[in-house]
Amino acid sequence: MKSVAKNLLLEYLKANGIAAKRSKVGVNFVYEGWNFLLWNDADDPLFFRLALPGILDVTDENYARALMACNTLNWNYKVVKASLYEYEEAGKRQASVWVCFEQMLDGSSDDPEIVARAVAALTDAAEQFQNILE
Repeated sequence: MKSVAKNLLLEYLKANGIAAKRSKVGVNFVYEGWNFLLWNDADDPLFFRLALPGILDVTDENYARALMACNTLNWNYKVVKASLYEYEEAGKRQASVWVCFEQMLDGSSDDPEIVARAVAALTDAAEQFQNILE
């Protein structure tokens, strides 16, 4: 089965004149200064996960505040969730906050407007996250 989520995203981006860039992990695009990533899960083509990766670089000094801001944001949003993502880069532990919109699609009557809703929810959540930190 083809990726319903990826096709919805590409259809929406094309209709709105937004350039897409394909990568190993999915589809990237920039909109209103935000860098978005749609995870492409070949094993689950109906799973729509659009993310704003790296909205905050997490350090030892802001780790606890970032984690609490994620929890506060998650309490206030339904399908948008913030997570603190830890990874190794050049042998050094790194971390950043990601905000994701996740939705299961039914594959038959999905509307590309889900992308508009996801983009709006993510940018709102990212702005709220920044407000929580202040």
